[in-house]
Amino acid sequence: MKKEKSSSTARGFLLGVLSTLVVLGVVFTAWNWDYITGSGVAPANLGGQAKVSAITQMIHKVYLGDVDEEQLTDYMCLGLVTGLGDKYSTYYTEAQYEKLLQSNSGHYSGLGIEIKQETEGGDIQISKCYDNTPAADAGIKEGDILRFVDGTSVEGLSSQDVVDMIQKKAQGDSVSLTLQRGEETYTAQVKISDVESVSASGRMLDAQTGYIQITEFTGVTSAQFQECMKNLRELGMKKLIIDLRDNGGGLVTGVCNTLRQILPEGLIVYTEDKNGKRAEERCDGDTPLDIPLVVLVNKNTASAAEIFSGAVQDYKIGTILGTVTYGKGVVQDTYPLKGGGAVKLTISHYYTPNGNNINRTGITPDVKLDQAEDASEDIQLAKAQEILAEK
Repeated sequence: MKKEKSSSTARGFLLGVLSTLVVLGVVFTAWNWDYITGSGVAPANLGGQAKVSAITQMIHKVYLGDVDEEQLTDYMCLGLVTGLGDKYSTYYTEAQYEKLLQSNSGHYSGLGIEIKQETEGGDIQISKCYDNTPAADAGIKEGDILRFVDGTSVEGLSSQDVVDMIQKKAQGDSVSLTLQRGEETYTAQVKISDVESVSASGRMLDAQTGYIQITEFTGVTSAQFQECMKNLRELGMKKLIIDLRDNGGGLVTGVCNTLRQILPEGLIVYTEDKNGKRAEERCDGDTPLDIPLVVLVNKNTASAAEIFSGAVQDYKIGTILGTVTYGKGVVQDTYPLKGGGAVKLTISHYYTPNGNNINRTGITPDVKLDQAEDASEDIQLAKAQEILAEK
C-alpha cells in the first residue's frame, strides 16, 4: 500500500510540473510571438488567422470550381489593407506594382501616343503624339483615326481594348498601325521603345507670357520643367503661368525638385508621422523666381500639386488662381513584399512652409474663379493673363 501511495504521489507531482511547464510555454510564446514567428502577428490576431485557415481548407475541400492560389492571396492581401478604411492605402499585385514603378519613373514601354474615344464604340483617335518618339518618327499625327492594329480591326473596341492589344507587345517588337487622315489611309510600322512620358510642357502665350502645364510629378518632371523654363526664357518670357489644374499629384521628390528651381531659401514642405517624427524638404534658394507668376488650380489639383501651390502661396512668389483644391494632405509610402507585390500605406501628414495642414480642406486660391466644364473659353487662363498684364 505504501508503494502505491508513493507512486501515485510521484505521478501527481510530475503532472503538476508538466502542467506548469505547458502554462509557462504558452505565456512565453505569447510574449515572444513576434520574435518566434518574425511575422509581427500578435496572439490576439490568431483568431483571424484561424478563420483564414478554415476558409482555405473549406475552399479546397468543397469548392466546385478551379482555385487560383495566387489570386486568392492577392484578394486576401487587398482585403486586409482595405479593412483600414483609408482610400489612399492599397495593395498592389506584382504586375500592378511594376506598372506603378514605371509610371513613377516617368518612363514606359510604348509608342509615344495617347488615344481617345468620344463615344462608346466610336472611332479611336490619336489625341496626342509626342515629339521624339517612335510614333512621331513614323509620321503619326494628332487627329489621325486608328483603324487596324496588326491587321485586326479596332471597330467597336474600347480605347482600353486597343491599349491592351498594343501593350501585349514586348519592348523592341514592332506593331503595325493602319490609320486614316482625312480621306487617306496609311500604315505605319512603329517599334515599341522606352518612352519618356511628358509631364511638363510649355509654350509662349504672347510675346512676354510663358505657359507651363504640369500634369503630374514623376521622376522626370523636374528636368522637363527646367528645359521648359530655359526654352521660354530664350523666347523672351518675362511672366509665367503654371497650370496645375487636374494634376493629381505624384512623387514628393518630383515636386520638391521642381520647386527648388523657383523658391527662395527655406522650407519647402515637412511631414510628421504617427509618433510626431518630423522630416523636412528644404531649398537652397540658388535660383529664386524673378518674374511674376500665376498658378492655376482646381478641385482636382491634389497631393504633390498642392505641395507646389502651398509653397508658392506661403512664400508669396505668385498668385494662386482658380477653385479650392482637393485637400490631400497626407503622404503614402510603398513597401515591396517578399514574393512579389507591394503595400501602399498612409504614413504621415504634410504641412506647407507656414505649418498649414490642408488635408480635407484644400488650398484656398488668392483669386477665386470657377471654370464651367462646358465653357467655350478658358476664363481662368484669360484671368491669369489679365493679372500678369498689370505686373
